[in-house]
Amino acid sequence: MSSRAKVATCVNCRQMKVRCDAKELFPAACSRCGKKGLRCFIDPSFQRTAKRKRAEELEKELREIKATSFASTSNASAAPEDNLLGSPTEQPRASLVSSSAYPEYSSAVPSSAFVTQRIGEIEVSPAAIAEIITAFFSFCHEDFPILPDLLYFVRGYNRCKFLFWVVIAIGSKSTENHQQLYIQLHPHIRLLASDLDGAVEHALGTVQALLLLCWWPFPFQATRNDPSWSYSGLAVHTALRAGIHRPHHFSDFMYNDRLDDAGIQAFRKAWIGCFIVNQLLASELGVPSTVPVDNTIASALDGRTSSRLPKQLEQHLRIAYHSYNICNTLGNSDATTSGLVHGSLGIIKILEKGLQELEIELAPDMTTHTAIALLRVKLQLQSFVFTDDQLDRSDLRIENRAADHLSKVETYSTKIIDLAAQAAPVRSAPHIWTIILRTSVVYAAHILLRLLAYSENLDGGLIQNSIGQAWMLFNSQSELENDSWARLREIITYLSRIGTSQNTPGAPSVRARMSANIAIESIWRARGRFSEEVLRERPSDYTEAEAMRDLMRFGLDLIIGDDPFEETDPTLLQESLLPVDDDFEGA
Repeated sequence: MSSRAKVATCVNCRQMKVRCDAKELFPAACSRCGKKGLRCFIDPSFQRTAKRKRAEELEKELREIKATSFASTSNASAAPEDNLLGSPTEQPRASLVSSSAYPEYSSAVPSSAFVTQRIGEIEVSPAAIAEIITAFFSFCHEDFPILPDLLYFVRGYNRCKFLFWVVIAIGSKSTENHQQLYIQLHPHIRLLASDLDGAVEHALGTVQALLLLCWWPFPFQATRNDPSWSYSGLAVHTALRAGIHRPHHFSDFMYNDRLDDAGIQAFRKAWIGCFIVNQLLASELGVPSTVPVDNTIASALDGRTSSRLPKQLEQHLRIAYHSYNICNTLGNSDATTSGLVHGSLGIIKILEKGLQELEIELAPDMTTHTAIALLRVKLQLQSFVFTDDQLDRSDLRIENRAADHLSKVETYSTKIIDLAAQAAPVRSAPHIWTIILRTSVVYAAHILLRLLAYSENLDGGLIQNSIGQAWMLFNSQSELENDSWARLREIITYLSRIGTSQNTPGAPSVRARMSANIAIESIWRARGRFSEEVLRERPSDYTEAEAMRDLMRFGLDLIIGDDPFEETDPTLLQESLLPVDDDFEGA
């Protein structure tokens, strides 16, 4: 019996000496932690802090806060003297928006640089544009720097309508006054993304806009409704047609035209962005990447170019390249029908050494996002252990060779979720998760659910705590009814509660989805939560079919009323059905 089974009270409830229902509600937080937005976890080694000692600690913290506040006040009092030496005074927010989040964006963006922009019934003022664009470059751009610098972008902000509105939509989420634009712009941006004439006229801007939409995806219900994979393909094909992949030979694609150094760099960043995004999405779906490693990508990897990439983009490229090699080497062999190679353990060790060297090189400049991205790739590599044909598929636990790999899988998965919780606290307001955060946490959660079968050989309490933490992260991100986050939450709830009864050790039955084999099998198993009637029908959308079945059995009388022949407002019926599509992520 695991230590978690013996202790059924979370640390917060133990501290307060109150009843805890964590065991009954798992993987959700207990009632008390859920209401207070606290991280709910069980730790058998936890020791309560006496009230007097806790009061002393709080008093000490208060003194430290006061001391810090006093120091800040003292520094602020010296500010007028700085102004006498010529430092700029604060400008009115209405006409001038500045950001000190990053030094390179400390220069102000005047609202006079813009004119009012309209799309459909939406109108955005110059002041709002200045604030939103500055917010984008302050809080988003650094994560995926494929655009030019702020001032250069401002000078040509209206060259590509599609790119402008994508930046406004994503940036609006990081402002206090314009967050409503994010959802309002969604349908308009989807229309702009389908504008093929615009893609030909503004190829670079179109590619950049599509990549940004993949990096910061809009909310969606089912993964089959997530257009990211289609956007990625459209970005790649648009880039190829325009010669973005061959920036030094632009005149071969555009008659009698050449690029200057800035243009070459813009093309390089866009094409490298295509490779990074395509590999991320391909590995999530368990299919081969459609972007090959060509000269533009290879020269950026080995430093053969004179101009360096932005540090974050270079790190993401190198991490994506290792993911590309791992997935194609171990999961895309032309010698087997599934794509899996025979006897992969030796290859895994070689590839693992390459990841260790990469981690050492990137460590000094690694951010939370790149750390999560690297952990995800390390987890992808270890996932192939489960499908190795040299191991005993009937019971992976008895294989000593697998023990070390299982321990690494546990470490990488729990670390991903811990870092994601730090980057996006549960109690903070919902914000756009990058593709890195979304794919990594979802992948780690599926792997941890698989590890429940090996809990007697691993730290079962740690695994369950991390699963619960992932559940809370998904719950905090859910903004729309039955969106992908809500579906993930339901999958985790179902698979956690059936325990190990249907989660036996051994190789997964899904074998042709590369590093996504375990995640896909987890989704298939989660379909056990649907009724036998729906499972027999094998509908294209299980979730919608189940919702319709429940509605017909239990709720249709509430919509139609007592008289079955009474005319019903069709819009009311449509709004009540709330159709939801099924997918590999939200089965």
